[in-house]
Amino acid sequence: MEFFVQECPAALAPLQDYVRAIATPYGLHTLADHIHQILGAFTLYHAIYMVISPVISSTFFGRHYNVLDKRSTINWDVHVVSFVQSSFICVIALWAMFADSERADYSDHSSLEQAYYRVFGYTPIGAAVTAYAAGYFLWDLMISLWHIKIMGLGFVAHAVSALTVYSFGFRPFVNFYAPVFILFELSSPFLNIHWFCDKTGLTGSKIQLINGFALLGTFFGCRVVWGPISSYKVFKDIFSVYAQQQAEARGEVAVEKMLSGLYPGMQVPLWLAVVYLSSNTVLNCLNYYWFSRMIKTVASRFSTPKEKVKKEEEKVWVEGTDVDLATPAKIAGEQVEEVRKRVTRSSK
Repeated sequence: MEFFVQECPAALAPLQDYVRAIATPYGLHTLADHIHQILGAFTLYHAIYMVISPVISSTFFGRHYNVLDKRSTINWDVHVVSFVQSSFICVIALWAMFADSERADYSDHSSLEQAYYRVFGYTPIGAAVTAYAAGYFLWDLMISLWHIKIMGLGFVAHAVSALTVYSFGFRPFVNFYAPVFILFELSSPFLNIHWFCDKTGLTGSKIQLINGFALLGTFFGCRVVWGPISSYKVFKDIFSVYAQQQAEARGEVAVEKMLSGLYPGMQVPLWLAVVYLSSNTVLNCLNYYWFSRMIKTVASRFSTPKEKVKKEEEKVWVEGTDVDLATPAKIAGEQVEEVRKRVTRSSK
């Protein structure tokens, strides 16, 4: 895994200098050091979407893939990218949590000094996790804009929000928690497998049943249980540091200056604390909603006729819930047609 956290190659030094000149004034001090990982992830995922997924899918799943319409083909290829990305990012996040010795030195949640390190500290491994996540969401934003008529504004908003939140990590900011919250993605490979089961004639099969238990189990464990606990810890750290900064500014306490390894003069501005913690809270609330919908969705595969499941081809899955991508005009047209039919029946 050390390969994935190597320093930027010397050949990309001019690119690093260019990025550093642009990013540093905006407080993104470590972005240039990890630009190769962001662009590497972006390039790999786009190659999977444009070339690898179509070739492999046509070769091994041709009777299912080759008959799809444009919307469904895009959806299929996006799910392939999502499966690869979620599997990779979870592996590297788990590795970072156990292999990053620097990170392990700051895991005492009763220490205010260590809270400063968890909020402002930087390690190459932790920042690499953030970079690979940012690379994916950069690609996700591009695809959402490219196919905005199919994806809709909701996908664009999600990509912008995720990319913004992970970009904060290059200040650096809460790099310690990057691998923690990345593990929300542990359920995503199973979500993608569930979707592919529907599209390859395995709806209601034993494979989908076993995968369904894994999907619900990982989602519940990582997002419903692990998520709020981790959010409480990061909330506590951020507001402890913020409160200490305010006390120092008022001259009430003399805070010992940061030790080596931290960027000098780092602060938690109120807007950053509010934006980050608000986003985190919203995501936790959505996790509970998605989990309830996910239970219904998985259960329906074993109680609903397969013909009805196939009709969901017009929908794109988001975190376990299927979202109708019909345009507002189409919806309005269907409603008008329904009213017209009712009026016609009543006049007879």
